[in-house]
Amino acid sequence: MQRINHGNLSLIILKRPTGSDMDLLENGYQLHPLIISEVSRFTLHPKIEHYHNHALVIFHFPHFDRAKKELRSSEVDFILTPQELILVQYDDLEPLDQLIKQLAEEASLREDFFSGDIGLLLYKILNQLFHQLFPQLDHIIKKVDHLEDTIFQGADEELVSEISLLRREAMSFKRIIQPNVEILQEIAKYSNGFFTPQTAPYFSNLMSINQRLASLIENETRTLEILHQTNTALLSNKISKVMRLLTIFSVIVFPLTLFATLFAMRTEVTPIIGQRGDFWIIIGIMSAITLAMLGWFKEKHWL
Repeated sequence: MQRINHGNLSLIILKRPTGSDMDLLENGYQLHPLIISEVSRFTLHPKIEHYHNHALVIFHFPHFDRAKKELRSSEVDFILTPQELILVQYDDLEPLDQLIKQLAEEASLREDFFSGDIGLLLYKILNQLFHQLFPQLDHIIKKVDHLEDTIFQGADEELVSEISLLRREAMSFKRIIQPNVEILQEIAKYSNGFFTPQTAPYFSNLMSINQRLASLIENETRTLEILHQTNTALLSNKISKVMRLLTIFSVIVFPLTLFATLFAMRTEVTPIIGQRGDFWIIIGIMSAITLAMLGWFKEKHWL
């Protein structure tokens, strides 16, 4: 447990809470049993719950797991009491870890963050976290732009896997941030307890930021779908060209094989065979057949 105090407010950080941390919350703060149940396990979706003298707000933020090389959802729970904001963090979230470290070390930053009430302190932490999502989004956008340039330079089978992974990352980002809008809407409309009419515009601003993030990632998701279809079409066209060439080659080879087989038959009378230069005559006939067929394919625009 880490505590940061400033003025009349306190920020309490529980990272990867243990059983003793849960006992402290239950006995020391007299929290509702439903809150203890929620913060003791991972919650699949954001939510907000209001009680008599405290509230629970759960948000999910995307973060890139470097070990697994995938975008995952990181849950952050906020328990609001009149004088304390309890932050429950279940895994590493770099922007939040940096913010907590700065709040512990920089008095001027504490002065800014703790200058209002608990609701305003929650807003300032969330505002920092939401703004830190834009660099993640920019990283996805840059990869999409690079992928677009690569595709139109020439389709490649390796791009199929790259597109699939990037589509997964974009869809995960969208799936994680989109439900936060409903929670921010509820906070902006709620006018009792910790969320007053004075703090409503701040959370409306957060809602706008989250909606902008959702809109931008939706555009990238649609772009990736188009790029996937484009790459698939280019690959299909590339395969079709290869198959057409192989078919033409087979059509040319078949009559030549048949022609050569006829002259290989052991019959009493075989035309040309036995004459002077018979080998070159047969080669000439086969060459003429090949050139004639190539000319016909060219006329039909098959080559």
